[in-house]
Amino acid sequence: MPQFYFNYSSGGTTFTDDVGTDFASLEAAYLDACETALAIAFEKLRARQDPATDAFDIVDVDRNVLMQLPFSEVLRPGTGTIMPRSMLQTTSALENCSRERARGERLKSELGAELARTREIFAAIRANLPTRHPS
Repeated sequence: MPQFYFNYSSGGTTFTDDVGTDFASLEAAYLDACETALAIAFEKLRARQDPATDAFDIVDVDRNVLMQLPFSEVLRPGTGTIMPRSMLQTTSALENCSRERARGERLKSELGAELARTREIFAAIRANLPTRHPS
């Protein structure tokens, strides 16, 4: 069963979840985060604090952010709708593709720089080799 972590942001401070929780799917983790956001929001409202700018980042074991859940989504009915599983999977797949594309671009750049350095080394070696004359 996949493990998810819920990093909580409030007032410019982020509290990192180091324990994590097992859920059957990202959708189940998202629904639990929505319920928890409501519970925290109610407590903050009782204390006369504004929870509207608080948020959860749902992250995986590798600490990749899978979803962001601003409390404002669950506090304002109609603006924050719970996505069906297919949309969650599509969103997650698109985010993963975007991360992998960026990683590919970085690797391509690093490989290009390494290739250029290798060519420079070979050119320097060739320049230092004795010239062969045909016999």
